Order: sequence, then structure tokens, then C-alpha cells
Amino acid sequence: MSTFITEDWLRANHTLSEGSEIRLPVDSRMTPSARELIDARHLLVKFQDDEGRLFVEEQEQLQPVHGLTSEPAAQVAHCELCKQHVQEKPDTLTHLNAQVMVAKNDPRLAFRASLDSSIATAVWLQTEFDKSAALWLADIRSLLGNIMRADALEIALPEQQIVGLSADDLHRLSHQPLKYLGHDHLVPDAAHGRDVALLNLLRTSIRESEICAAQVFIGVDYHVQKADLLQALNRLSSAVYVLMILCLKKEWPDAKTLQRRLAGGTHAA
Repeated sequence: MSTFITEDWLRANHTLSEGSEIRLPVDSRMTPSARELIDARHLLVKFQDDEGRLFVEEQEQLQPVHGLTSEPAAQVAHCELCKQHVQEKPDTLTHLNAQVMVAKNDPRLAFRASLDSSIATAVWLQTEFDKSAALWLADIRSLLGNIMRADALEIALPEQQIVGLSADDLHRLSHQPLKYLGHDHLVPDAAHGRDVALLNLLRTSIRESEICAAQVFIGVDYHVQKADLLQALNRLSSAVYVLMILCLKKEWPDAKTLQRRLAGGTHAA
């Protein structure tokens, strides 16, 4: 039996933030309004079967793809140093992208490893929190994955949102929390409780990923590569910080409420 995907089902089960990735059962059938919503929000849709294989839809057919690259098949890569094709990968080399292999001490891989750790922490916390915080964490995990994908594929990172909030929204909320959220800046403390402490682990992990990215993408002459990834990581740590305050206050205003506060200059509803 097919899983019938409606617009209401999508809204109930996903945040649908701009540019995020959603995964649907491989037997899904979508209504026209559901497809329109997916297109309007520029969502990346992957279909997953019971064996964990991933597919994307091309010309109304499902094609198997790699989970990160969305490519249908692996390519033969060459060594960045010697430019020769690597037919059999040694333990000292690994993929920088589909076409290039580098030594495992390459600083770009250190950034990837740090990002991988942040993704792991976000996924873990998705299992630890109830729906209100889990919706934020789903988008945070999605954006972390999109940053990994953009770096691996050497593509620009499309504009992203967290629960409907833009990068600018998150920046303003995190820098003036007393004004917009009704609570001043947090200094980590056990008195804040378990949930805030766990979220702070994710925030610091993302900060480490950002600093690692800065070491790779900011040159000695301050020439910046991949500024979009650096900004996205900065705003992600802001998003987790905002989430920490919401968890502490146990208040869950939606994106429109928070945007009204930003427009009105106050935390009053």
C-alpha cells in the first residue's frame, strides 16, 4: 500500500524550512498541493526504502543515489598530488570529492570530521527532545548536512532557514535575547538544567566546526573562500543559542511571532 503524502501531512511532519532536506517512504504518492509546497520551499526530497537505500525522482522515476552527493554512481577519482587515477584506494588517502583524493592529514578533512561530529550530536539530540525542540533540531541537522554536501560537491549553499527564521532573524535574536526573547544572555550553568546543557554541547560543537572551517577557508591575506559556509555555521550556533533560551523559558513562539517581535522591537507577543 502506498503512503499518501498531502500538504497537511507535510506540514504536520516537517518544518518545511526553505532549502531543507526531507525523506519520504519510497512508496510515497503526493498530491498536487504537496508537490507545489515542496517546489515553493525548494526542498530536497529523498525517498528511502526498508533497506535504507536512497532515491531521488527523475522524470517520474526513482533513481538510486548516494546519500550525500545524490549522484547515481561512484566516479574514479585521481590523487590531488600526482594527478593519477586511483583504482584501489590506500588507507592513507580518502575522497575530498567525487573526483579528487587527498591524504588524510589534509586540513579540509579535519573540517569535515568536525562537521561530522556536529551532525552526530544533532542527530543524538533529536532523539532526546520532544517535538517543540525536535523541530528546531531537524532543521539544524538538515542545514549541517547541506553544508557538508555543498563543501563536498563544490557548490554554493542555497539560502537556508531554521523553523522559518532567516539568517538575519537568528542573528538579531541571539544578539539581543532580552529584548526579543525575554531572557538575558546565558552563561553555562548546571542550574539551567539537562536540556540546556545538552544543547550547549551542540552549540560548542558547531562553534568548533566554524573555527575549523575558518582555518581552512580564510587565507593569511584574509582572502575568504566559501564565505557562505562560514556564515551558515555562524548562524547555526546562533540558532542553537536561541533554542537554549527557549528551552530554559519553556516557551515556543512560532516563526511569525518571533518575526513580529523583531519588527516591533520587543519580546511582547
